[in-house]
Amino acid sequence: MKTSINGPRTVRDRRPTRRMSRSGLILICAILASTILCSPGESKLVLDVDNPNLTKMPIAVADFVGEGGPLNGRTLADIIKRDLYLTGLFQIVDVSRSGQHNEPDFESWSQSGAQAVITGAFQVTGDELVFEARLYDAALKKQEMAKRFTGRIADHRRMIHRFADRVMEKLTGTEGCFSGKIAFAGEGPKELYFMDFDGQNPFQLTRNGSINLSPDWSPDCRSIVFTSYLNGKPDVWVLDLSNLRQFPISARAGLNASARYSPDGQAIALSMSFKGIPKIFIITTQGNIINKLTNGRGNDISPTWSPDGSTIAFVSDQAGTPQIYTIPALGGEPRRLTSNSNYNTDPDWSSKGNLICFTARIDGRFQICTIRPDGSDFRVLTSKGANHDPAWSPDGRMIAFTSDRDGRKLIYIMDARGQIQEPVSRIAGKGAAWSRNFR
Repeated sequence: MKTSINGPRTVRDRRPTRRMSRSGLILICAILASTILCSPGESKLVLDVDNPNLTKMPIAVADFVGEGGPLNGRTLADIIKRDLYLTGLFQIVDVSRSGQHNEPDFESWSQSGAQAVITGAFQVTGDELVFEARLYDAALKKQEMAKRFTGRIADHRRMIHRFADRVMEKLTGTEGCFSGKIAFAGEGPKELYFMDFDGQNPFQLTRNGSINLSPDWSPDCRSIVFTSYLNGKPDVWVLDLSNLRQFPISARAGLNASARYSPDGQAIALSMSFKGIPKIFIITTQGNIINKLTNGRGNDISPTWSPDGSTIAFVSDQAGTPQIYTIPALGGEPRRLTSNSNYNTDPDWSSKGNLICFTARIDGRFQICTIRPDGSDFRVLTSKGANHDPAWSPDGRMIAFTSDRDGRKLIYIMDARGQIQEPVSRIAGKGAAWSRNFR
């Protein structure tokens, strides 16, 4: 893998046809998003994800049809199945046959109980891959969307995640998060890593031999801010993802930690103690202080921004135990948010703005919980093992977190209701941070 880890460039759209042409393929490690082909009018295939009584949509994914190279049509279809399954929004209809990509058997699909159907085809020429997929409404016998992607064989997972992103956008109105990356701090060598959201393609980001913690992505996915003990104490550093160069931006006396980019990427909130006990500050991306946000008697750490940038949630022990508070980003009086536990930490604000996830001690064990910004609707999502460091996906549908329920501290992901919880990381880690879609 190259040192630069920026996403591939996007080239011109192409419209799918019955026969995939081999001419004109340009091998540039790129992914080509084609024109969406939809019939006029409203689609029947709509998921109201905010409906508390939502039932899962039955969806079938046929084994892909293809020729050449090392790829397998069933394996490719399984990637999309897993993407959709992990959202908690779909019932994957088990089918044992490949689908006809251009002329699906709608009668058979409807009898299987599938409301939506995905078919796919691929073609390999040397190291070049063309992948095409379609989404159908089985009941209406109508194609809802078609996409084509081109790139290298090694890019096949990225292509399929991109298609799954577009399926989510078509069915819910919000693009999926499957193209995102999850950064985290390793538990063995305490270096930073990132991986695909499903744990594939892990990559080590730092090799400084120190303790590195608490990564956070810039909104444009070009850098990661993190805490490192490289100089013998906790300082805030930035990692440039184009060349993996790292440099400090806050190395003041005492603590510099838990830095988080603002939603527009123009500022960073963090905890610093150079004036005494830790307080929440806002600095520029060059490290200059803009504002000291908190002034109470407690230790204030772990800021997280609301998606509109107007408010910051943080942890303070000013009431005697760690609790979560909110405060206007321009300054003001903090307001206590949590009261259901005597130990609450690690807040992260959903991109939808409607929920904050956090860690709470419940019956002596640490669990992942959610609460609304007004303090209502407190919910406990986990129950097994010790669970920490929750982080929302960019679409607000899933949460990454650390759990030791299987004996090792691994990164798990779950849907926003906690119904599906699965480990994804191959190595022990903590402090997950989910990027926006990484292209």
